[in-house]
Amino acid sequence: MKNTIKQNQNLTELNTLKLKSQASFFIKLTDLSELTFIRNYIKDKSCNYFVLGGGSNLIIPERYEGLVIHNRLMGINKIKEESDYVIVECQAGENWDNFVLHTLKNRWFGLENLSLIPGTVGAAPIQNIGAYGAESGEFIEYVRIFDMLDGEFKELSKDECSFSYRNSIFKASLNYIVTAVGFKLLKNSKLNTSYKDIALCMQKILNPTSLDLRDCVIDIRRKKLPDPNFIPNVGSFFQNPIILEEHAYKLKEQYSDLPIYKVSERAVKISAGWLIEKLGLKGYKDGNIGIYEKQALVLVNHGGATMKDILTFARKIKEQVKLAYNIDLVIEPVIKGAIN
Repeated sequence: MKNTIKQNQNLTELNTLKLKSQASFFIKLTDLSELTFIRNYIKDKSCNYFVLGGGSNLIIPERYEGLVIHNRLMGINKIKEESDYVIVECQAGENWDNFVLHTLKNRWFGLENLSLIPGTVGAAPIQNIGAYGAESGEFIEYVRIFDMLDGEFKELSKDECSFSYRNSIFKASLNYIVTAVGFKLLKNSKLNTSYKDIALCMQKILNPTSLDLRDCVIDIRRKKLPDPNFIPNVGSFFQNPIILEEHAYKLKEQYSDLPIYKVSERAVKISAGWLIEKLGLKGYKDGNIGIYEKQALVLVNHGGATMKDILTFARKIKEQVKLAYNIDLVIEPVIKGAIN
């Protein structure tokens, strides 16, 4: 055993919202061999647990009564190479953006549009992270997991992961601990400029490359989203709602500038940030929680906030959106533990 169980661990600096939080038990996971010990500990103590990665998509309570497993499994390996693609396996504890940069430096393409998303690789399949016209699930070939129910290591195929918008099987199967993710990446670059701001940025570049696309994504993200190292946040706080087309076009009769994106025969996606901003809430602050002044989809902690503070604030936003548009916003980050 490389690591031991610690008690009363402060988690405030381990979540990007900087919510005040403490865990009754805590362990760093740095080797797969430790998982059997961790499973036995949880069974013996009959305690709750959750896996902590980069803490970038997480809302945690002031006191978590259970074991927090900080996933720090590290390593990147090329598993297979064919004429037009490679399979690259990345351990779950690796920083996501460092991994994206690593792939591009090795001329493995596909993840450029997902640059600068905070968090770890292990979170990518759970949340099916997405941005600027791409989702991680498009490129995931398999996910390696440890099943806490039977204590077995398993490999789930892409299809078994059931990827959908900001969702996967891992959100329902809480007994799965992601240990590594296999990605199928292209050896020939295919630039995805479907997102308007990306296209405008790339038009200014003569013979743009995937690294240029990454730079455009990073520039756009930095202009729109606050750096959690300086302004505590979890990025997009609400999912973009998917609603029936007829509902959307009734709203468009009232709000002619409402952006609508068709996702199926009868459903469309609309911007949660637009809905909130249209209510005049951008920059709104209540106590130590507020809406970021440059992006209405981002909630920020102005200092000393707790889970109760952020969820109370979010509920007020949801109520106003429901009243104005008859749309139920869904909170994007994962909520752990009880409100206290």
